[in-house]
Amino acid sequence: MATDNPAAYEPDLVQSLSNLGGRLWEVGRQDEALTAIEQSVEIYQRLTADNRTAYEPDLAASLSNLGILLSVVGRWAEGLTATERSVEIYQQLAADNPAAYEPDLATLLSNLGIRLSEGGRWAEALTATERSVEIYQRLATMRRPVLPSLLRVRGLQAVLLDALEREEEAQEVSRWIDENQPHLIRTIDHL
Repeated sequence: MATDNPAAYEPDLVQSLSNLGGRLWEVGRQDEALTAIEQSVEIYQRLTADNRTAYEPDLAASLSNLGILLSVVGRWAEGLTATERSVEIYQQLAADNPAAYEPDLATLLSNLGIRLSEGGRWAEALTATERSVEIYQRLATMRRPVLPSLLRVRGLQAVLLDALEREEEAQEVSRWIDENQPHLIRTIDHL
């Protein structure tokens, strides 16, 4: 149907491919999962060319998923490229509409930090991670429910600081985590 009438059916097809990729990955069918996610990225790129506003966030999410999957199967450079592209898209989206897109940008910056650290690019990984921390901290002061994500990213920040032999800063971040984890437990208990 999408071949015969792309305008009518590609939006549904691309969502189905994204879902299929995730399910295939969960059952260990990595090659098929990658194929489905790569196809979803290709379709989202076409859809975005025609309607940036409607499809760019989905393109960025698919690129992020592709980056993770490629990295897991050992295709680190390709995974990094996909992750960097997703961050670029979300930076622009967040610049235009911070309330809607900053939480996702913070997550993608954290993913970028992970991808960079996998390649031993510690300083760049720390920069991406620190940007993620800044966003999460700002969102937390606005009482947005981001403390679990902030704690996770601060943990990555501590690891990266340690890898860069910046022990004092790593210890400071670790202390912050220790001080704030009880708040997370209280928050979870109230849910």
